[in-house]
Amino acid sequence: MKAAIITVSDSRSAGEKPDTAGAAIEELIRGDYIIARKTIVPDEFDLIAEEIKKSSGLADLVLTVGGTGFSKRDVTPEATKSVIEREAPGIAETMRAKSLAITERAALSRAVSGIRGNCLIINLPGSKKAAVENLSFVYGALAHGIEMLRSDGSTLHPRVAAVCVSEKKGEFKKEIPVASLKENFGLEGDAHAGAWHRQVSLLAVESVDKLRNKLDKLDKLDKLDKVDIELIPGVFAENILVEGIELTKLPIGAKLQIGQSTVEITQIGKECHADCAIRQAAGDCVMPREGVFARVLVPGDVKAGDEIKIIN
Repeated sequence: MKAAIITVSDSRSAGEKPDTAGAAIEELIRGDYIIARKTIVPDEFDLIAEEIKKSSGLADLVLTVGGTGFSKRDVTPEATKSVIEREAPGIAETMRAKSLAITERAALSRAVSGIRGNCLIINLPGSKKAAVENLSFVYGALAHGIEMLRSDGSTLHPRVAAVCVSEKKGEFKKEIPVASLKENFGLEGDAHAGAWHRQVSLLAVESVDKLRNKLDKLDKLDKLDKVDIELIPGVFAENILVEGIELTKLPIGAKLQIGQSTVEITQIGKECHADCAIRQAAGDCVMPREGVFARVLVPGDVKAGDEIKIIN
């Protein structure tokens, strides 16, 4: 899952104070979430609302830190309400109720929580201690709620989890917010793009999770030295990381609509010419076996969250 952290503070956005609360929240969730975006904005209604909208398109969970009190500049709850589509009051109510056992000032919190699209948005207080405490009170329930959003309460709809590019071949790709797929070429700005049959590479989140679980088990059994490479999007040199679809069961020639674009599967798996660090550490690598390659039939932009449809 992906998370975005938005610190709302005039002084921190101006660089007058360090963002200790935002850093503490990042430390708390990093083991369970990929940090898709981390920003600091001043206490301005329009800027807060715009940043929440932008972050909700990139993440499953958006956490705002600060601007929930009684100050005239504290407008985070109002900005949040302006962009959410449905409220999730139980989260904010639980945080306030449990905080009251620590301090009566918790009754002054105006924090709200809600849903925008498939993203859960939660307001946290601005102090480091209070932000960590409040999030901890509800943290265990969040993953289930996010899964329900991502799956519409049933099965997970295929979607784009991340888009990645690299300027040179033979190096990890870096995740970017949005990429442009060019007809019979591939992703703009990617070294593997070109007029050939492997213009775009796709890999499923589920494939990465299988390897991650294998590494965790080996590590617990002390059969594996620590892997220095974090299994984040792009580490297997994939262009598009997807979830909710079994890529390797698609036949050659199958067409996928990805956001605005359409691609055609041309190859499943590939030969691994040089052992990567993952293979050396775990004796396995998923891309040669479970990576899928395609050429672009219809151009268009693609970003995390875009729905994937099998055309044929």
